Amino acid sequence: MIARTEVLPRQVGRYQVERVLGRGAMSTVYLATDPHIQRQVALKTIRAELLNDAHGTAADAELPARFINEARAAGRLVHPHIVSVFDYGEADGVAFIALEYVRGETLAARLAQHAASGTAMPLIRVLVWFAQLLDALAYAHDVGVIHRDIKPANLLIAPRGECKITDFGIAQLDTGRLTQVGMMIGTPSYMSPEQYAGAQIDARSDLFSAGVVLYEMLTGMCPFSGASAVVMQQVMNEMPPAPSSRAAALPPEVDAMVLKALAKQPAQRYESAQGWRVELLALLDTLTARIDPDQTVVVTPLVREGLAPPANATAAHAAPLAWPPELLAQLERRLASHVGPVASRLVRRAAAQAADSHTLAAQLARHLPDDAARQEFTTLLARHATSSGIVTPHAARLESGARQTGAAIDPARVELAARRLATHIGPIARIVAQRAALGADIAAFHARLADALPASVDKRAFLDTLDTPNAPDN
Repeated sequence: MIARTEVLPRQVGRYQVERVLGRGAMSTVYLATDPHIQRQVALKTIRAELLNDAHGTAADAELPARFINEARAAGRLVHPHIVSVFDYGEADGVAFIALEYVRGETLAARLAQHAASGTAMPLIRVLVWFAQLLDALAYAHDVGVIHRDIKPANLLIAPRGECKITDFGIAQLDTGRLTQVGMMIGTPSYMSPEQYAGAQIDARSDLFSAGVVLYEMLTGMCPFSGASAVVMQQVMNEMPPAPSSRAAALPPEVDAMVLKALAKQPAQRYESAQGWRVELLALLDTLTARIDPDQTVVVTPLVREGLAPPANATAAHAAPLAWPPELLAQLERRLASHVGPVASRLVRRAAAQAADSHTLAAQLARHLPDDAARQEFTTLLARHATSSGIVTPHAARLESGARQTGAAIDPARVELAARRLATHIGPIARIVAQRAALGADIAAFHARLADALPASVDKRAFLDTLDTPNAPDN
């Protein structure tokens, strides 16, 4: 049989189509632009033949209803962790939903990356994303929407670290039901026991599915797997092993939380997403308090740039600075965009313990999802230190070390390197260059500078500019 080639439409309704983002059995999703307000959208279109095919299966006949259901369910939800619906309509026989376009990837893709590399997701990052998911579910449940298909493929991770729920195609609304009691609908490995039983469901069904997702994020393994009949037997009758049996570093509080969410009887689970979220934030607060900053800053850019304080330079060895309230407020706002309301507590705790801007940046950076966000914090605090004229204990040690050691690198070369580096990492470049020069020959100096560069920068080209003093700094 010859495969049919789908022609990319130039326009659907008023939306100008740019390219295909994805295809499924039911729909195609395009990247498109709304010319009225110059906004990019993810334009989800149902296959035209499904709208009018009277000879398909019962499941096929339900697809258009699911499409409309998605528009109605997500359309009533306005929340930072739920993909927004902007528009619904039909044009030239094509039904479409205009959705918020979220750059990034699905949680399923992120899990696959970690599985391929044999690495685990950082616990704090997992709990921050999950707190965002619970916040979104609490909001949806409060306005009468039960998602019914919470799974990694329906969770998007945006570049700045936000977790967003998408695909409300089989959501249950308080104004009616897409399926009747006795019908089974969902994704097998993430369905609740009551979904398998075809029983009446409520918000606690979503919490069971969320528990499955959390288990997978923590361990890299779905707790229920195998053939459909095997998965159904597991979900209905078997409790999975505790997450810590598959990821030994997990604390017992996490085990208890996950296993409670996976209880077979809804009455034994959390009563609400909001109640679970409150408990999760308390656990997150406790876990961050347990973490020794000297053990965690190794994942931040500060260490890669040679700027982390030595092991004996903790808050216990130096009095915390009196941080300007406006700086702390700015840090809190930026952190809140990644971790939500817990940002206020995290900033207050870090500020109370940090004796210099480097330590403060390190303590906050571990809660951020990527290098770009961590670099933003580092740069912000470096600017604060420069503008306020504060010489932190760590900076004083660097200066003292430079005087005592006697850098083998010509000061003019260090200054040139600082100027060149500043175009890529900001004001902190001068300290990076000075640190790189300590006790180094030219080869070691260049290697340290190259390690401080963002991954997107051509390191060889950068190093070449250090041998051409008259080249422009930018």
